[in-house]
Amino acid sequence: MLTSFFSKSKPVNYLIVAIFMALFFVGHLLISSDNAYNLGKVAFQIGMLFVFLVSMLLVDFISRKNNLTHNNTFKILLFAIFVTTFPATFLEADVLFANFFILLALRRIISLKTKKDVQKKIFDAALWIALASCIYFWSILFMGVLFIAIAQYAGTNFKNYVIPFVGGATIIVLANSYTLIVQNAFYLPMDWVRTSGFDFRSYNRLQLLIPLSVVLAILLWSIVEFYLDRKHKSKKRKLTTTLISFILVTAICTVVFTPEKNSAELLFVAMPFSVLTANYFEKKGEFIFKEVVLWLLFLLPFIVLFL
Repeated sequence: MLTSFFSKSKPVNYLIVAIFMALFFVGHLLISSDNAYNLGKVAFQIGMLFVFLVSMLLVDFISRKNNLTHNNTFKILLFAIFVTTFPATFLEADVLFANFFILLALRRIISLKTKKDVQKKIFDAALWIALASCIYFWSILFMGVLFIAIAQYAGTNFKNYVIPFVGGATIIVLANSYTLIVQNAFYLPMDWVRTSGFDFRSYNRLQLLIPLSVVLAILLWSIVEFYLDRKHKSKKRKLTTTLISFILVTAICTVVFTPEKNSAELLFVAMPFSVLTANYFEKKGEFIFKEVVLWLLFLLPFIVLFL
């Protein structure tokens, strides 16, 4: 039974999920590739696969370190299922690396609840988000999550609200130093701003509509269950719950504002989806229903292959 197997945190679970991701990654590249391989291209693809696997482990680390989930491997399985269900993420390096930097930022943001090294964590988070926005502009929206976290955990000190701007300015200075040396060009902050787009016609395909409908339905169900159980949680856990909700909303807004939609942008939703859905599978009861839902999710990437 899948639910019983992944309810435990064993090295073999991580190995199985890593192999699952690697097989889909390589398979999709072979299907989509123009067969023009060279050493540089192969090395880059291996690097992308490595970042995917590290991103999965980072989601697991963030969840365990901040008690977002229990000690199990549901979140890494759900993360792997999500990214393999929308394989366009395998071909979009900018989305992959931007999401990786956002995960590094979320690691620092969520850990603000410990109230240790607050200003250092705020600066680090702002730095990672600003760096992500250089690669994929609309990931800048996660700055809103940082300010919400500051308001929740460190809002009594006004200086903490200034630090994100210092972190963003640091990236602008470093980026301009690079462009001045390499391109002999200087960019103002407004030059980094990109247009938004609300054309979702690219989503009008069965390969996207069916898995997206299933994922959204399960995510909505998990959110309802999550908030029904929220009244039994401590005040600190409630604040973290609120923060995860804002992360999900921000990820969805990033998808909405992205001008070129090809489903790769859905990768930003993978982390909050994994955490919220894992919380549902951790709950006691409804064993048969949860088993059916988990099998449906597990088979989803395979079903997409035949659509």
